[in-house]
Amino acid sequence: MRDDLKLQQQRTKMGVSRLLRLYGISRSTFYGWDEAPFPKAPTRHNVLTVLPEEERAVVEFRQHHREIGYRKLTWLMNDADVAALSEPSVDKVLSKHNLLGPWQNQSAQPAQKEYQHKPTRVHEHWHTDIAYVKVKGVFYFLIMLLDGYSRYVLAWDLMTDMLHSTVEDFVQRARQKYPHGHPKLIHDNGSQFISRDFKILVSNLGIQQIFTRRNHPQTNGKSERLNGTVRQEALHIFCPGSYQEAWAIIESFVRAYNHQRLYAGIKYLRPADLFEGGAELILQQRRTRLQAARAVRAETNRLNFMKQREEDHSKFLN
Repeated sequence: MRDDLKLQQQRTKMGVSRLLRLYGISRSTFYGWDEAPFPKAPTRHNVLTVLPEEERAVVEFRQHHREIGYRKLTWLMNDADVAALSEPSVDKVLSKHNLLGPWQNQSAQPAQKEYQHKPTRVHEHWHTDIAYVKVKGVFYFLIMLLDGYSRYVLAWDLMTDMLHSTVEDFVQRARQKYPHGHPKLIHDNGSQFISRDFKILVSNLGIQQIFTRRNHPQTNGKSERLNGTVRQEALHIFCPGSYQEAWAIIESFVRAYNHQRLYAGIKYLRPADLFEGGAELILQQRRTRLQAARAVRAETNRLNFMKQREEDHSKFLN
């Protein structure tokens, strides 16, 4: 039928609309035929299709950030003003180019049964834990203090011993650095934390102790994960040859962790964003970029659709 209409149009030089009236065919029926030469009207899905330049930007950015997942990559690109796309869109682009990859540690399991009362502000919960660190055959003791709300590393030390006095000195220095508020200190039942002297110290410092469940280190999962991350992503990779090298590696890691690393548990923000009070501004900037990118994407795809439709219509008439 389409070919007949085209032949009649060529013979009579009539317009398409007049021919359709003569044949008794509605325009909606004509344009709805599967074999019609005109593309279907744009839908919300194809109007918001990722633009080629956005796809290229995602692929190029991925080449320099192969070690992180697509969700974190999404917001890292947004913050860097590289591409403002949703997480599903980034996932589709990476899948299309086979760039998702199995680099993530699939064996890692999230900690369960964490301390159930979630913090709502900075300096409400402090988490601490002591981990063994081996450097050139010598054991040291890594202690870190983490703000539970922002995941900001408040203080850390690479201790040469685990004496009660050493741990007490660490907590006292941290409290002097952050004297405001009345935090709850969440820790395990290590001998350093349950001694009478330590209880007196934290009481004098205005700190309330919260003991984790015995034989359930997951209840202090934030601190456990941080210690594991320091081992895996810093010490095991750079293999320090001395105490001084280990200290420098950890110091560099903590700086990047606080100010550069996006954290899934806090909406893919950096710990410093929450700790320093700039989180809402960053989230608003992300929303603004997404809205602007959607508008550009929709208009670009609409113009491409109209251009294609005009070209197809011209071919049909000729």
